[in-house]
Amino acid sequence: MGGGRQALGRRNQLSSAIMPPLPASLPHLPIRDASAWDRDAMQRDTSWLHHLTPRQIAEIDTVVEGLRRHQRTLETVTPEDFAFPTLGVFLRRFLWHDLGDRGFGIIRGLPLDRYSTAEACMVYWGMGTHLGIGVSQSPKGERLGDVRSTGADLSDLNARGYQTSAELSFHNDPGDVVGLLCLKKAREGGLSSLVSATSIYNAVLAERPDLLPLLARGFEYNRRGQEARFLQPISDRIPIYASVDGDLSMRYVRQLIETARVKMDMPLPDEEREALDYLDTVTRRPELVLSMMLEPGDMEFANNYTTLHSRTRYEDHADPGQWRHLQRLWLKVAGFRKLDPVQIELDTLSGWSRRDGILPANAPVPDDLIKANPVVTP
Repeated sequence: MGGGRQALGRRNQLSSAIMPPLPASLPHLPIRDASAWDRDAMQRDTSWLHHLTPRQIAEIDTVVEGLRRHQRTLETVTPEDFAFPTLGVFLRRFLWHDLGDRGFGIIRGLPLDRYSTAEACMVYWGMGTHLGIGVSQSPKGERLGDVRSTGADLSDLNARGYQTSAELSFHNDPGDVVGLLCLKKAREGGLSSLVSATSIYNAVLAERPDLLPLLARGFEYNRRGQEARFLQPISDRIPIYASVDGDLSMRYVRQLIETARVKMDMPLPDEEREALDYLDTVTRRPELVLSMMLEPGDMEFANNYTTLHSRTRYEDHADPGQWRHLQRLWLKVAGFRKLDPVQIELDTLSGWSRRDGILPANAPVPDDLIKANPVVTP
């Protein structure tokens, strides 16, 4: 074994001698803050799991009574409909400690048996208003994403993974924070998994630092035909890892990188595919991944810059009324993190970035902005 370690050390020395230098902005030492967690640490310390208290549930009951009285819908509710005296205080602490520091948290115990599905969705949206601003999830301007299988095929270049029952690889979503409310779970499978983007970075830095320049240079992304009128169907290169004033952020959706290359008719070079393949193996390491079954009434929230999420394949019940069903929330949070404008696709003319979600098709866009950004189909 000693000889093997020595040989590995010689290979690492050789790699270090010929590899390109690390981008100056990226950390050159491992990050040891709360966002750099692993599975064992989270299994020992379950402070990320919170249960709604009787008082907080009573506040939700009172809010739901008001929603019924005023005949609110998800499209008509406003932040003023969600006065949560103690729950609101908890949510603000949850935002900065659980999501800002560690990168994720679970809130358990929304009593779905007391509310209709529409009411539960409004409550979930309302809780989100205490964390940030909800952003659109489709060209239809949807406030919540309906996460259930529609029979969509993940091999379709414009398919969205949440509309299938397929296994999803680790990725992060638009918005600063992604949330999931479980309404019904699958007959079998559908585990929700989280992994620390910071711990992944530490592993790459220790084992394959030669790949970091490629990851920092980034990759083009397929916008799946849902881009605003002033955006191209394929993005420019977006860094997988970027750091601003010590805030390291990750952006990664392998499927969108691959389908972008298919649309461009430009296969990934071998060195780029090697980097992505290696990255995928690190995201799946059992010692890094925390997996759980979201039960009905559970709400999962994750920081989209420090945490990746995935889901295992699942099989639905025979009864369509019992099919797996979750609601997804995307939030924009003021002052949440220092971010690289290129990584968040900031459009300087419109002010749009991926933090704003998918712009509704009917969103007003000045004609001169469209003329300044002629769309070129790949």
